[in-house]
Amino acid sequence: MARIEEATLFRPDPKLQYPGRPGGGGGAGGGGGRGGGDDDDGPSIAIRERIGEAARSARRRKGLSFVVMMLGLALTVLGAMFAPRSYEVESRVLVQRTANLTGNQQVYVSPEEMRNIAREYEEQVMARDNILAIVKQKDLVARWDDMRQPHRKLIDKINRKLGKAAPSDDEKFEALVGNIEHRMKVWVDATTVTVRLEWSHPEAARDIVDAAVKNFLDARFQSEVGVIPARLKIQEGFVAQAHKDLEAAASELVRLQKANDPNKKVNVVIPTLPQGVRDQPGPAVDADPALRAKLENVRGQIATLQDAKNRRSQELHQQLIEKQQTLGPGHPEVIGLKQTIAATDQDPPQLAQLRAQEREILNEIAAKAAAQKEAKPAPRAPTMAPVPAAPSPAPEVLAATAPKSVQDAQVRFDTVTATYQALVKTLQELQVQMQEQEAAYKNRYKITHPAEIPAGMKRPVHLIAVAIGFLSTIAAILAVAALADRFSGIFFEPREVRDRLGLPVFATFS
Repeated sequence: MARIEEATLFRPDPKLQYPGRPGGGGGAGGGGGRGGGDDDDGPSIAIRERIGEAARSARRRKGLSFVVMMLGLALTVLGAMFAPRSYEVESRVLVQRTANLTGNQQVYVSPEEMRNIAREYEEQVMARDNILAIVKQKDLVARWDDMRQPHRKLIDKINRKLGKAAPSDDEKFEALVGNIEHRMKVWVDATTVTVRLEWSHPEAARDIVDAAVKNFLDARFQSEVGVIPARLKIQEGFVAQAHKDLEAAASELVRLQKANDPNKKVNVVIPTLPQGVRDQPGPAVDADPALRAKLENVRGQIATLQDAKNRRSQELHQQLIEKQQTLGPGHPEVIGLKQTIAATDQDPPQLAQLRAQEREILNEIAAKAAAQKEAKPAPRAPTMAPVPAAPSPAPEVLAATAPKSVQDAQVRFDTVTATYQALVKTLQELQVQMQEQEAAYKNRYKITHPAEIPAGMKRPVHLIAVAIGFLSTIAAILAVAALADRFSGIFFEPREVRDRLGLPVFATFS
């Protein structure tokens, strides 16, 4: 009985262990160390106890818990609505490294060459010029508002309400270029080039990846095949000039043969130009040299003006394509460019006048040829000498090196013919090479997985937002109810009596 009297409710025995006390000893408030066999105060048990206490606090404070729950649900709905969305689009290009068009024999590529090729492919896709072209081609600046994240749109509205200026087109352009550079990834392995993009808008993601792949294929075409068309164009110019020299040599040969024997029938065969090299007809072989020189001079001026016209038309068409990517069809600049292109496609007055002169010269040559067929030719050797009124540079060189006899003219004609045939052979070889390279290019690069609009978001952000909101709401209800009980000044749990007053609790009742 003495022991019980000593350990009363108001005078606890420091040697006794009470539930909730840190340990025995150490004065009236507590003892020494924690008992070795007591597992009720472990971390997991303490957490469960606290969660149970918080749940009981939430049941006691139903009104406060309801308010917190409604706020949590509202924030959850807002989080699901304004959660950032991301869509992932991928496209793959198969690269078949074959030695011939049949594709039966594979080309061995060393690891070092493989790394260099992979680096080249990656640089061609991720080149800044390519990304700038993608932004222009897909008109991403005009689609800026559609591609903005929901929370970004809300921030933009708030900024406009506060009087902040909206970003300019140049700022949007730079921001889009930077986002594409950071979000687009390229992987290159032994046989595949993969382009992947994570973007906020599904259609825009598809368009960006599609443009990146097409630009990559165009770059590969220019790297592997594009040099041959330039060589073809140069070679066609050589062939056209050689054909003109051949016509001049044939004309000189005919002139000398007629000068020696006017009654002799002259027959000089000139090979025709390959198809596509020149579409304008040449003069007759036995035409008046003065008319030939005049015709060549007029045609040279026509070719110069026509080239300038074609270049101007190409520049205007390119400008129109760029404008249509950012402007609508009814924009004044687009309409003005179309009108300018229509005016440029028409022949300028100087070109039209030169074409009329060409037709007059050809008609005059044809009329003289018809007159020569009807009338018997008379010996007029001195009058057949070329006296051009306005000779072009080529006839001047030809006149300076004109042959003195039929034998010299024949030798010159044979030499020019051999040169022309060699140039035509080289041109045909280039054309065959062009066809082979185009066929090899089509066989080498194939889009095995085109870019498509994704079926859904990369991550279910709505479900994630709902799950986080639900758990956060429950935690907020428990925490707010527990804090309300804590600071109310009323003890609702036995643990609070033991922890805050240091008094043992032997029993509870409701």
